[in-house]
Amino acid sequence: MDTFILLSIIVIIFIISVVIYTVVSKNNKLMVLYNNLKLSNHTLKMDTDIVNELNSILTIQTEELSKDITILQSKLNKTVHQKKSSEVRLGKIGENLAPFMDGWPWDPNHFRFLGSPIDGIQFTEDEVLFVEIKTGKSRLSKYQTKCKKLVEEGKVRFVTFRIGEDGTSIK
Repeated sequence: MDTFILLSIIVIIFIISVVIYTVVSKNNKLMVLYNNLKLSNHTLKMDTDIVNELNSILTIQTEELSKDITILQSKLNKTVHQKKSSEVRLGKIGENLAPFMDGWPWDPNHFRFLGSPIDGIQFTEDEVLFVEIKTGKSRLSKYQTKCKKLVEEGKVRFVTFRIGEDGTSIK
């Protein structure tokens, strides 16, 4: 019987060692899985931190670019305004000098400046000309175009506005 008990103890020890081995093996697998999961979570947290940092950087850069765009837009508007202002001044100078330039086809002594809406009236021996002087690519305004059309349609008259003791009258 002693042999039977000894054999039984050996079998029980063997079974216990197999169970322990299985448990330890499964535990090791679980630890590997746990460590992998922990590493994945850590990587995910690092990835999230990186994304957050990149978003922060992009937000700052976007704000800086927006400020730069605003400054550049302001400078562009100022430059455009200055260019238009220069063109207007150049146009006014051209209007005043045009009758005295070599290419002026009429006698400048018979030109009278009006300024607006037509630059002036040129008198010749056989006609009266409404003259609009333009520089560069400038075009007639809507009102100037309307005046031109009225002249072309012959809707022009000569009137006398009389001021007298009795008041005023048009003839």
